Amino acid sequence: MARVRHALTVVAALVLLASLIAVSAAAQDYPSRPIRLIVPFGPGSTADVIARSIGNAIGNELGQPIVIDNRPGAGGTIGAAEAARAPGDGYTLVLGTIASHGVGPLTMHEVPYDPIADFEPITLIADAPSIIVVHHAVPATDLASFIAYVKRNPGIDYASAGTGTTTHLAGEALKLRAGIEMTHVPYKAVGQAVADLLSGQIKMMIYQVPTLKPHVDSGALTLIAATTARRIASLPDLPTVAETYPGFDFSAWFGMLAPAGTPKPIVRKIHAALLEAMESASLKQQFVAQGLEPAGLGPEDFHALMVAALPKWKEIIDLTGTRMP
Repeated sequence: MARVRHALTVVAALVLLASLIAVSAAAQDYPSRPIRLIVPFGPGSTADVIARSIGNAIGNELGQPIVIDNRPGAGGTIGAAEAARAPGDGYTLVLGTIASHGVGPLTMHEVPYDPIADFEPITLIADAPSIIVVHHAVPATDLASFIAYVKRNPGIDYASAGTGTTTHLAGEALKLRAGIEMTHVPYKAVGQAVADLLSGQIKMMIYQVPTLKPHVDSGALTLIAATTARRIASLPDLPTVAETYPGFDFSAWFGMLAPAGTPKPIVRKIHAALLEAMESASLKQQFVAQGLEPAGLGPEDFHALMVAALPKWKEIIDLTGTRMP
């Protein structure tokens, strides 16, 4: 009996060794064909712009083309679900966001994947900080004066990029922390939201820097605060909400992930290619133009960030009762 157990142990060890050798060989040969990069949002979105910029760069690093596959819809969950179903062989990746791998699964019913368990994080590419702006007719120049104004005028409208988005949740969180009353007005098209803000139909908006800053520079809108934990590098004089309400952090992130089971050597190879690509001057310039702050976190740190962020988002979603159809 002891000899049988010994033989089985030897066989198991040989099988494990063979599988490790196979994985190592696959990583050395990877990639040997084009790689599909799923983008859970439509062409022209921030996620799409990042995917195409970073895709070209890492394609050059890896020696194979990166084929962009836009799968928009349902807050990014359609594309993420497609990626979760794909084989974990390194030939399907996804440009994940806080929407597809955080807010979406928490606010929508029957999302068919686990944002943590069904993916291998590769790299946190960048954060997309948001700012709070008001129409120039609002007599406020900072967070304190804006809150005082809303307390005198409860129920003012504020615009977001849609129900359940990070900008919506940031507004709801500000209402809770500051004890103020505002009415959320979700928009499907950001351009229309900005137009209504500029006309004065909407008094306040939370959105990303590139879209709003030109109107701040023209004097049509007034900067109030950033919704990030730290001050935005391109706006170092703009205080954050967190400086008044510690822990307030509603920033959208963009990262590269692979389906669960993707071999670690392949994950590391993609991560190395991403880091190399992110050092290029042209990509850095594109990030600045998009109002993005490069991150470059590796697989373990990216995983830890995702795990830590979910409870924070769940708390504000539960407190506000935010749910998507």
